Amino acid sequence: MLSARVAGHLARVRLDDVLAHLARLTAHDRYQASLGIERAAALIAEAAHALGLVDVTVERFAADGATRWWTFQGPRAWTPTTARLAVRAGGATVVAIDHAAQPFAIATYAAPTPAGGLVARVVDARGARDAVDLAGAIAIVDAAGLARPERLVARGALGFITDATCRGAAGEHRGRVELDAASPLVGWSVTAAERAAIAAAAAGGATAHVQVDVDRSAAMPVVTGVLPGRGAPGEVWLTSHLCHPRPGANDNASGAAALLGVAAALIDGRAARGRDLDRAVRFVWGPEFLGVAALLHQRDAARGVAGRPVAVVNLDMIGEDQAQCGTPLVVERPPDWCPSLLGPLAEQVVDEVFAQTRDHVGTWRPGPFLGFSDHALFATCADPAWRSPAVQLWHPGDPFNHSAADTLDKVAPIEVRRATAAGATLVELVASEGDWPRAARVEVVDAWRAREGAAAAAIAARYRDVDGGAWSRRFAAHVDDHGQALRARCDDDAVAWLAPGPPRGGAFAARWPGPFNYRGLLADLDAATRADVTAAFADDKRHYALLTHLAVLAEVADSRDDAIARASMALRAPVDPAVAARLWDALVAAGWLTEVSDDRP
Repeated sequence: MLSARVAGHLARVRLDDVLAHLARLTAHDRYQASLGIERAAALIAEAAHALGLVDVTVERFAADGATRWWTFQGPRAWTPTTARLAVRAGGATVVAIDHAAQPFAIATYAAPTPAGGLVARVVDARGARDAVDLAGAIAIVDAAGLARPERLVARGALGFITDATCRGAAGEHRGRVELDAASPLVGWSVTAAERAAIAAAAAGGATAHVQVDVDRSAAMPVVTGVLPGRGAPGEVWLTSHLCHPRPGANDNASGAAALLGVAAALIDGRAARGRDLDRAVRFVWGPEFLGVAALLHQRDAARGVAGRPVAVVNLDMIGEDQAQCGTPLVVERPPDWCPSLLGPLAEQVVDEVFAQTRDHVGTWRPGPFLGFSDHALFATCADPAWRSPAVQLWHPGDPFNHSAADTLDKVAPIEVRRATAAGATLVELVASEGDWPRAARVEVVDAWRAREGAAAAAIAARYRDVDGGAWSRRFAAHVDDHGQALRARCDDDAVAWLAPGPPRGGAFAARWPGPFNYRGLLADLDAATRADVTAAFADDKRHYALLTHLAVLAEVADSRDDAIARASMALRAPVDPAVAARLWDALVAAGWLTEVSDDRP
């Protein structure tokens, strides 16, 4: 059954159309509330309507920097209509940059200059140059200086130039630089060669000629469209974020275009089946995190829990050419606190997709829940009643991500076809659960348990010396318990995509509204604790995933140490207890976790 479904959707993918949509999206700077993302949203809406989706809508949420959806603060409208930098010395231009021709050159949320621009001296502020006068200057900064832009403001700098985020062996690709929306600074991302030339010129006295004009008229668009079903309760959602500076081919024009490809494949599949799916399928495109948060907040106010999807598939960075990028396609599972058959089914579907395209380069692997994209918003509400199981297809570790090198030549058509076919097959099965009988469920889950058991044994062996083998023994038991819980779900007459998790009965209670939001958490911390948490994130991005796991698992943990141990089981590796303790203390300091009392809901 599964083999035939996958083959059918691989054949149905309108690859030329998907790649054409992808290319069109890369022409626009898709900042979260900008004229560029509004144009991209219009392209998506037009294509979705042409495919035959119904109720195609472009919601335009406020982009005033003040509107909130739970703890999520809305973006501030920002479109750089002009962004030019010229560094001059001795009557000659050393470096000239125009964002219109050189993507990623201007820092996101850079402040506009006065009418007609500004001229400022260039000062090298890298390294131990704390005593250098930056008043009225454009500073050259390294990673340490970029990490604390407020210090540049305090020292009177007007802006900065940096190559701290550039990519490539020689630092030849500009990387993304992002400021706070209220920053008074103007910032520039340059290549390593440009920075070297500018630093040499600064030593002899150089000036920066800067002009930045900003339009603030845009809203934050979220596009939705529906493939109707036959009336079964609940919707299946497909999500893909639409934002990021141009070109952003893989991140995330690839996912946004693939969603259109999934819609087309499902519509063509409906014609082949001769009937609608049981459940409606909703497609969602918007700015990452904020778009889905705004949409969920709106729907929750109108429909409550009934407005939540029964399952979610998120496509983010699905187009990477594995030969160039070196990263496999990863099926990111639902978190362990959302036990769901969606995970094993997604892995089985993707495995079959790769089996049927084995003549092409590329591999896939499963991965634990990390929560770096929109799927996290469905699984991290403090109240379990508001959670939905979600999986993500993506390529982590792309060396060109968040840089000007994220271009169309890094996209592999076969990878786009694979992800599109996998998404269509998975959604079709979830939206027509009558087509996935108990025997098929048991077969998928038993195969998953066998693979997972072997993988767990290898992981346990790798860490057998940790705590005298205690961690490995607990991990093996955790994996077995999780597999048994999923196996028990196969016996339900009607598939419940989200199984009830462990009863809430830990020593701590979660106190944040809506989905977990690390930016909202940071805003509730004092400056020193905030700096400590952001330093942990900068040291290892997976510490963000650890923070999320600690927050949610605290509800069922007996103590801080128990929560840390549970998080390490879910992340499939021991964690640094000192870092985990610091993150836990931040959750408590912000009031997002409190000791259980009689007023616990």
